Amino acid sequence: MRREGRIHFLLRQRARRIPACPHFFMPPPKRPASLLLHIRGIQPLQSVDLSSSHERPGVQHLDDYGWNPHWSALLAREAAGGGGGGIPITPDSVGRVVQEHKEAYLVRSAIGNIWAEISGKMRHHGVIRSDFPAVGDWVILRGLEHAREAHAGSGPVQITRILPRKTVLARRVDAGHEQVLAVNVDIAFLGASLNENFNLRRLERYLTLAREAGARPVVLLTKADLCENIAPYIEEVALMGAAASTENQQPLAIHAISVVSGDGLDLVRAHLTPGITAVILGSSGIGKSTLVNHLAQADIQDMMESREFDDKGRHCTTFRHLVKTATGGLIIDTPGLRGLVLGEATEALAATFADLEALAATCRFSDCAHDSEPGCAIKGALEGGTLAPDRLDAYLRLQREIAAMARRENRVEERKAKKLEKRQSAQLNKKLKQKWDDRYRR
Repeated sequence: MRREGRIHFLLRQRARRIPACPHFFMPPPKRPASLLLHIRGIQPLQSVDLSSSHERPGVQHLDDYGWNPHWSALLAREAAGGGGGGIPITPDSVGRVVQEHKEAYLVRSAIGNIWAEISGKMRHHGVIRSDFPAVGDWVILRGLEHAREAHAGSGPVQITRILPRKTVLARRVDAGHEQVLAVNVDIAFLGASLNENFNLRRLERYLTLAREAGARPVVLLTKADLCENIAPYIEEVALMGAAASTENQQPLAIHAISVVSGDGLDLVRAHLTPGITAVILGSSGIGKSTLVNHLAQADIQDMMESREFDDKGRHCTTFRHLVKTATGGLIIDTPGLRGLVLGEATEALAATFADLEALAATCRFSDCAHDSEPGCAIKGALEGGTLAPDRLDAYLRLQREIAAMARRENRVEERKAKKLEKRQSAQLNKKLKQKWDDRYRR
């Protein structure tokens, strides 16, 4: 390549912000949140005029989005500790995350729904995905005064801090990494459609996830209008729920519903009272978005028909969205879950398989593997016909999965500790070098 051609090539690569070689590398400029959403074709919700609420103390603008005395106490504690990222914490600086789009967040704030992005400090100190905001989080905002002066629904607003979470529903995607599904929820709707998509073992995993997070599980058997006999399905789930319940837990609520006929929807609405936040979990194609649209009485989420030959969904919902329902409650719609890997959910596993845990306690050996050991109570129940083989398989599979994930977590924590120590050492060396340079200049 001639010299002139090489120079023009490098200049074109530099203009495109592509690292042609280290000497011509220029990192791409950071795009604002509003531009990112504009490129994706996502429009923010309309902002509302809440100027009348600013005249009263408190956070009246968030009363309809689940604010209660618990969060007021946490806010006062954060304000007393000075945890606002260098700015004073006021009630007007609080917001709740409504949507999440990677680097952009739609937050319900004192001036309505506004796009925000995380601050540089949060980006720097964040190590894993759960260190960043998720749908349902209560956050502290900075820069609302600029957006208010501009009288616009977007502006240079940053999220500086997350209030301590009450509940966290997350699934493990890799060792040391987890995907946060929803936070600060009171009820977890566990969905399964009454067709070929029905899977009792999947419901057991959802139940374990909900109990690990501290949310109250409610099973929703959707598309009841397509099933001629729903009694066997309800009986199966009821037996699973009875075996998984303890004396201190409420009986598992099971509702067979149909958006087409309206059956069972009043029972769902009864859970969504003002101040209650729920999340709906389930595989794609069970009708989650259709149910959310019906509860909100608005076409908020897009819908698509399931495939006819296997009743699988088409993953129409691609992001999580906090929606206000007509009854005053809140519900989080989530994309379909292809798989669910649990973390160190030992207590939740014991609660979900309480019958097996009780049998395991009567085994002759405390470390019984329930395989070929003599005096195994679980093996005896299996041979006597009082224990279903598939339930035992699900129990052993979850035990192996949680143990393997715990071993990986330990290795990842060690790597994180080394990385943090290396970062702290580099910062200390930088300060010492600056100190000595200043002394020699004098």
